Amino acid sequence: MEQAKHIAELNRIASGLKNPTFPKIFAVELCADCDLNCSMCHHDQMKRPKGNLPMLLWQKCADEIAEVAPATNVWFSFCGEPLLMPERLIEMLEYGQKAGLRSLNLNTNGMRLTNDVARKLLDTSLSTIVIGIDGFEKETYEKYRVLGDRDTVYANVEFLLEERKRRDSGPEIMVQFIEMDDNIKEFEPYRDHWLGLGATVKLRRQLSWGGKFATAIDVADEKRIACPWAITMMHLFWDGRVPRCPGDTEGEESVGNAWDDTLVNLWGKLSGYRQLHLDRRFDELPERCDTCTDWKTGASVKLRPGQATRSDHQASSR
Repeated sequence: MEQAKHIAELNRIASGLKNPTFPKIFAVELCADCDLNCSMCHHDQMKRPKGNLPMLLWQKCADEIAEVAPATNVWFSFCGEPLLMPERLIEMLEYGQKAGLRSLNLNTNGMRLTNDVARKLLDTSLSTIVIGIDGFEKETYEKYRVLGDRDTVYANVEFLLEERKRRDSGPEIMVQFIEMDDNIKEFEPYRDHWLGLGATVKLRRQLSWGGKFATAIDVADEKRIACPWAITMMHLFWDGRVPRCPGDTEGEESVGNAWDDTLVNLWGKLSGYRQLHLDRRFDELPERCDTCTDWKTGASVKLRPGQATRSDHQASSR
C-alpha cells in the first residue's frame, strides 16, 4: 500500500512538470566550505576547489533574476554552510531585496545561528529559514550531523523562534527532518516539540546526491519519472559555474559560467537535458543519471502549527 501511494505521488509530481523558460528555484553557493561532516551529505567527497561567492557575481545574478523572473525562489544553499559568512550573507540578502527579488531563502545547519546572527537575519526580507535537524535525542542528532552539537542547535533555533514571535512579520522558520535508518522513531516527539514552539516541520526522504548514496526508496526503475530536481532547479557554484543538475556536485557537466554568460542562456543550454527527461528518453541521459535515485524522492510533508498536513514538491530546497 505504501509503495502504491508513493508511486501515485511520483506520478502526480510528474504530471505538473514542464520545460520552463527560467528555473523555479535558483540555488546559490555562498561558500563551498562547511563546519559539519554530515553522514548523508556528499561534502567530504568533494574534490573541486572551495571558495566564496564574490559580491559582484551575486549582484550580476540578482539583477538578471529580478529583470526576467523576480518571483524565482532564490536559495542560499547547496554545497556549503552560508552562515560561515554571516556578514556577506546579510549584504547579499539586502542587495537582493533592493534589486527586486521577491523570494529569498536560507538553508542552514544552524550551528552558527547565534543570537546576534538570528536578529540580523530577521531584519532582512528572508521568506524562509530552513534548519536541518535530523533527530530529537542528542545521540541520534549527532550520529547524522557529525561535528554538530544538538543542544547548541536546539537553543539557537528556539531563540530564533522566540525572536520571530516578538516581531510583527518575518520569515517562515522551518526545521527539516530527513528520514534515515533509525531516526524516524523520534519524529513524533520532534514534531510536537517544534510545532509547539511555532516552527514548521518538514519531513523528507533521503537523497542519493546523484547516486553517491544508497537510499531505501522502493520504486522500480520502470516507474521512473522525469527528475523534478533537474526540471525545476538551477545551481550556481561560488566560482560562477553552472552544473547540469544538483547531482553534478563537481561540475563535471557544467554548461558554462555566469561570469561570461546570462542565466537565461545558461538555463537554455540545459533545455535538452530537461526535454529528455520529459520525453522519458532516460537511456539518452548522461551516465550519472543511471545510478541517481533522486527522482524517487517524492514529496516532502510540511506540518504547520494549527494546520493540516500538506505535501509539497520535493525539490523545494536541499
